[in-house]
Amino acid sequence: MSDDLLISILIIIFLLLLSGLLSGSETSITSVSKSKIHKMAIRGDKRAKHLLYLISKKSDLISSLLIGNNFVNILASVLATAVLIKYYGDNAVVYSTIIMSLLIVIFSEVLPKSYALIKPDRFALAMAKYLVFFSKIITPIMLLIKGINWSFFKIMRIDMDNKITSKTAREDIRNIIDMHEDEGRLLKDEGNMLNAILDLKEITVEKIMTHRKNIYSIDLNNTNEFFSKISKSSFSRIPVWEKNPNNILGLIHAKNVLTNLNDKGQLDILKIKENLIKPWFIPETTKAKDQLTEFIQRHEKLAFVVDEYGELMGLISMEDIIEEIVGNIFDEKDFSTVGIRKIDSNTYRIRGDVNIRDINRELDIAIPNNNSSTIAGYLIHETESFPEVGQIFSFGNILYEIINKNKNQITQIKLVLPKKTSH
Repeated sequence: MSDDLLISILIIIFLLLLSGLLSGSETSITSVSKSKIHKMAIRGDKRAKHLLYLISKKSDLISSLLIGNNFVNILASVLATAVLIKYYGDNAVVYSTIIMSLLIVIFSEVLPKSYALIKPDRFALAMAKYLVFFSKIITPIMLLIKGINWSFFKIMRIDMDNKITSKTAREDIRNIIDMHEDEGRLLKDEGNMLNAILDLKEITVEKIMTHRKNIYSIDLNNTNEFFSKISKSSFSRIPVWEKNPNNILGLIHAKNVLTNLNDKGQLDILKIKENLIKPWFIPETTKAKDQLTEFIQRHEKLAFVVDEYGELMGLISMEDIIEEIVGNIFDEKDFSTVGIRKIDSNTYRIRGDVNIRDINRELDIAIPNNNSSTIAGYLIHETESFPEVGQIFSFGNILYEIINKNKNQITQIKLVLPKKTSH
C-alpha cells in the first residue's frame, strides 16, 4: 500500500470521526438538561459555563454544526471518490457513493447520535470547549448563509421573529408536565400541584376570595357578643367593623383579646380600637401569584379585597392561595371531605374532580351520577358545553357557579344549596 493511499484513508477516517462528533454534538445540545448544567455552572464548572454560553446561542450553534457536518461529509466523499477512481475508473463513483453512504450513516450519524441521546449531558460537556472554538471559526460562513436565508424569507414575506412570552413559556412547562405524567415520571397529584402554581399567574384574588357576606367579623360596639364570637371562631385573626359590616376598622388577634380588658375585666372599646391590626386593602384585579409574594414579603396573612370604587368585595388569606396549589387544608373544625370546603350554612366550594357520590353523602343531596362520576363531568354533561368561569347554572334547585378552570378542565365550583325553610 502506497504512502499516498494510506494518508488518504487516514484522512477519510478522521473526517468520519469529526462528522460523528459534530452530529453527536448537535443531538446532545438539543437534549441536554439546561437546569442541571446551570447548577453546575453556578458551582464553578468551566465546561458547564462554556455549555451554557453555547445553549444561549443554540440556533446559531446548530446552524454552524450543520454547515461543518455537511462540509466534512462532502470532503470525505470527494476524497474517497478520488482514491477509488485510481483503481476502478468510472465505476468508482458508484462504489464511493455506496461505501461512503454506509460509513457516514453508521459511524457519523446513527452511532454518535444514539450515544448522545443516551448521555447528552456527558457528551455536551466533553465537547463544549471545542464547540466554542469551532463556532468562532465558522461564524463568517454562518453569517453569510444567514444573510442569504434572511433575504429569501424577506422576499417570501415569512416572519422570522419567534417571540417567547410568559404565556407561551407557561404553556411549554405545562406540556412538559403532561409529558412526564404520561411517561409515569410524575404522579398526577404532583402534576396538578405544578399546574396550579402556573395558574396563580392567571387567577385574580377575586376568584378565590371569601365573599364579604361570608366574612366572619365582629361589631366593635357589640361588647355582649365579643367574647362569644371569638370563642366560637376557628380563626386567629378576626375583622372588626363599626356601624357597617363593610366598614372594616382592622383585625383583632384572638390571643391578644385579654390585653384589651380594663382593670375591672371589661372590654375597653377605645383600647381595642387603638390596638387593632391595620387593615390591608388590595384591588380585586391582583393576581394570586403577586399576592402570595406580597403576603410573604409583608409577613401578613390576610388582606381585604376592594373594587375600583373602594367598596369591600371580600377577604383573601394566604391559606386560600396555598390551597389553590396543595388542595384544601383542614383543621379540626373544617369540613371533613377532601375537595369540599364549607363557606357558610348552604354554600360550598368544591373541587371539580370530587366524586358525586361523596358530595351526595356529605351534603345529603341527590345529584344524579348516571352519566358522570365527578361534579365537573356532571356540569359538562348537563350544559352540553365547556362552561366558562363566572357562568352560573341551576339544576334541581341547586346553583352551580364556575369559579376556576384549567384549559377545558373545571377545577373549582361554588355550589349553593336551597335554604331550608323552618316550619
